[in-house]
Amino acid sequence: MRKYDYRREHVSKMPKEMHAIWWDDSLGPMIGRSYPEGASISIEEALRIFMGHGINQEATIGYTNLPRGLVISYLNSPNCIAVLLDEGEDSQLVERNLIRLIENMDFNSTDWDNEIAKAFERLNELIERSSRENLLSRPDVRKLIGAMMDGRLEKIEPLHILKAAERYPKAAEYLSGTDEEITLTLHDLESVGMLVPKSHGRTIQCTKCGGTEMTLSLSCPNCHSTDLYKVYMMHCPSCGEITHGVIMDDMDEVSCQHCKTAIPVSEIKVLGIELLCNNCSTVTPDPLIVLNCVSCGKRFSPLDLLAGTGLAFELNPAGKNEVSQS
Repeated sequence: MRKYDYRREHVSKMPKEMHAIWWDDSLGPMIGRSYPEGASISIEEALRIFMGHGINQEATIGYTNLPRGLVISYLNSPNCIAVLLDEGEDSQLVERNLIRLIENMDFNSTDWDNEIAKAFERLNELIERSSRENLLSRPDVRKLIGAMMDGRLEKIEPLHILKAAERYPKAAEYLSGTDEEITLTLHDLESVGMLVPKSHGRTIQCTKCGGTEMTLSLSCPNCHSTDLYKVYMMHCPSCGEITHGVIMDDMDEVSCQHCKTAIPVSEIKVLGIELLCNNCSTVTPDPLIVLNCVSCGKRFSPLDLLAGTGLAFELNPAGKNEVSQS
């Protein structure tokens, strides 16, 4: 079973290229500006990048494997910012900082040569700020870790408020920034080995209108019991096979049925789900669900309800001495 390397150094190469592209309903993908000088992207590559956001371009973050490397893209329709990673680069680190970057980009700029250059340099700066050394130099981060070390804060649990963005009220007492920035900082601390993520609850948001208010009930279609055992269908990032597993609270990883590799709960991508009733043993991928969005009236499927796995964070014991000595 794979174990976390809690003392690993935070080393990351910087992205190779950044491209600005957009979508025209009549002409398809249109290539804008690229950086650094000499970087380029083809129409075929741009089309594949847009396809990485789903058939209807519903996904904000897209991943595309090109022959020359992995591309992570952020879609602010019709605009798309695509980042080509260097080999061995931490894709999750780049994704988090791409989200941070987008907040300060001017998508209405009349000088995209300058805008894309600034964005590329800013992304590199944000990645550097996410290093272990820079994170531990922040007073608010040291205050948070200190509270966890002395037992005042045992676990950072999410507050699921029926929307995609998770809130961590306990962490907000120590860390500065918006709810989204606090969540990103917690993932930064996980990336450098200071915190350990474990599954906790689930997240939910209307995929049609983005509404956050909804009514919900879930039960067995045979006996109507609500005591259901959830079996998740997941993609294994190690062997590429589809595996099944149960995700309960207080887990930090699950094992692939095929290659036996441990998959950290923070990297789990749920593809589907079946439920086993603990009362009558009925197995079904379609339980009785009454889930309607208050805003648009959309009734959700089981995947809408259960695909988002929430995360709680605990202090990594291996990192205590490092904080105490620094």
